[in-house]
Amino acid sequence: MKLVELIPRRKVGLGIDIRGGLLCYALLRRGLGRVRLLDWGVEPLPPEGEERDEALKEKLQHLLGRLPERPTFITVGLPRSLVTMRSVSMPAVGDDELRGILDYEVERHIPFPLEEAHYDFQLLEKDAERATLMVAAARKDEISRYLGLLGEAGISPTTLGVSTLASFNALFYNQGRGGKRVTALIDLRNGEAEIGVAKEGILRYCRYLTLGPAAPIDALLPELFGLLAHLQADGGLHKAALVSLSGAGGGRGDLLHHVAERTGLEVEFLQPLRRIKARGVDPQAASSLGASVGLALNGLVELPLAIDLLPKELAPARGDPSLAMTVRLLALIAGLGLAYAGNQAIRERRALVELAASVDQLQSEATKVEQLKEEVARVGGQIAALEKINKEEVRKLDVLRELFKLLPKGVTLTLFSVDGREVRIGGSITGSASNLISILEESRVFENVQFTSPVASRGADTQDFQIKAFLEASKKEAEGGEEQGEEQGEEESES
Repeated sequence: MKLVELIPRRKVGLGIDIRGGLLCYALLRRGLGRVRLLDWGVEPLPPEGEERDEALKEKLQHLLGRLPERPTFITVGLPRSLVTMRSVSMPAVGDDELRGILDYEVERHIPFPLEEAHYDFQLLEKDAERATLMVAAARKDEISRYLGLLGEAGISPTTLGVSTLASFNALFYNQGRGGKRVTALIDLRNGEAEIGVAKEGILRYCRYLTLGPAAPIDALLPELFGLLAHLQADGGLHKAALVSLSGAGGGRGDLLHHVAERTGLEVEFLQPLRRIKARGVDPQAASSLGASVGLALNGLVELPLAIDLLPKELAPARGDPSLAMTVRLLALIAGLGLAYAGNQAIRERRALVELAASVDQLQSEATKVEQLKEEVARVGGQIAALEKINKEEVRKLDVLRELFKLLPKGVTLTLFSVDGREVRIGGSITGSASNLISILEESRVFENVQFTSPVASRGADTQDFQIKAFLEASKKEAEGGEEQGEEQGEEESES
């Protein structure tokens, strides 16, 4: 063993982003608390087909051969078009219980059978009662095709990320603690767009769309306004929000100008290298490196979005090479110490081994009992969580049944949510919406009914509305009251 092998190596991360007819990559190194850009590139690819795969394989092989340093981590980003992402609300339980419950629930949130998918999740928010997760899933055959192409080029990724999440990681890292409260990210390339909105550093919405023949601004603004409207309804949108443009299609000044003019918000090109020491990077190409920089940061710094779609059986063993070297050195020192021990120490060692074997046997039996107890507790927790989900779904159906019984004809619901005792509905009505408050107040199920936003007229005889109400103390109590009233009425009629 050479002395140089005992010196810890600096961490180097390679991020590879293959989307929209481009191969973008970034090689980052972290040392002494600072991240430095070692190499980067934005290279065009042929259209989809066999020629594209061959060209991509050649470019990746050439890339590996000319890197200035060997990467410790290699993170490849799946295009957002191949990944289904959903925000899921779950009971607030432990991480192991969340994974167990998701195994039963995830199929309801993805558009393909669970046995054909590989998924991962990210915990976004958690309080005493609820946990909000971001679930990402991709088909196993798409992942296998991607990994097969990379394998032919000699690349074995340590992580398989998602392009949009990588762009947000680059954005959050470069914003630092002084980032905007609300940030929208638009990534454009080759007729495709990835749009996301984050509030206070937490990803709220993520969309993928094809722009088609329309001008980018005409296709993007309705989608962007829709996402921002959700935040405004939650009280999260203000003029300090930021819109960041990224990708090869985001380098046009007229698009930046139009988005700023139409939204009234601050708009800028994504700057993925603001906190990274870099030289000789073309400013026009820098905004295209957002996803590749975010991918390369994986393993170098702590990232807020850490979804990994790489199958577990292909994931390399995680560990710090310097730590492994230290362990081997300590083992060598311990071996030398034992070699110098005398015969008396050897006899004592044998006695200790026999005693330790007896203790280990007893501890093994005790451990099995404890494991059985933990398994019973874990399954009990999952059953309780699933029963809670079932009760909440039944309660939502009862509330929805009550609404359909009360609401007059001509009402179309486009929004319905139940969160604890709070019920929110929205939609349109033919005629006046002002009578809906009194109609809902007459029910024994609802109380404190109020509009959450002004009624908007759409056309000559249609109005849009949004209403918030609270469930009374208990739906069962309300039903019990109705049954008691009916019984009293029957007794009075008999008398």
